[in-house]
Amino acid sequence: MIDAEESVDIESLAELWVESRPVGRVSAVGRVERSGLAQSLGRAIARDGVKAFLAALDGQDVGFVVLSRGPLLPLLDEPSVAIEHLFVHEEARRQGVGRALIARATTFAEQGGASQISTSVPAAGRDGQRFFARLGFTPFVVRRVASVAAVRRRLVPEPCLARDATVLRRRSLRARSMAGALRARSSA
Repeated sequence: MIDAEESVDIESLAELWVESRPVGRVSAVGRVERSGLAQSLGRAIARDGVKAFLAALDGQDVGFVVLSRGPLLPLLDEPSVAIEHLFVHEEARRQGVGRALIARATTFAEQGGASQISTSVPAAGRDGQRFFARLGFTPFVVRRVASVAAVRRRLVPEPCLARDATVLRRRSLRARSMAGALRARSSA
């Protein structure tokens, strides 16, 4: 049986959250002890407009969804619910757990008067893309992410040597073309 629980066991959520983190990726787990992690997650989901639900399969917690309420875009007033994080344990996939969590998210959206549900799916996550597409989610925007330092580096004016070389080449070609035309006229 799949049950998307109303109340969240923070310790269970913390265990599943650790499992959901990509292997080899720097995460908060490396910076926070597990005991502190549960407290940190508890504070995060206690924020206004943030909610988490656990899914259990045969009495075992196997997945979770973290939702937030707010406008779909910052300049719109229409309420929306965003699926911030969805995770189903590998062994529990293809058993309806993800669908149960999305059903719970849909109920949460309806209760809050939201007319839209959004989510961000990694571009390379083909299974996630297919899962959400089958549920009626369509592409809306491509969200690109960069560190502040990387953007700052790219904003610094670089020498325009390539552009300058192209301009010089075009001027040289024009000059040769004009000289050739003048020679053709004078010899005719």
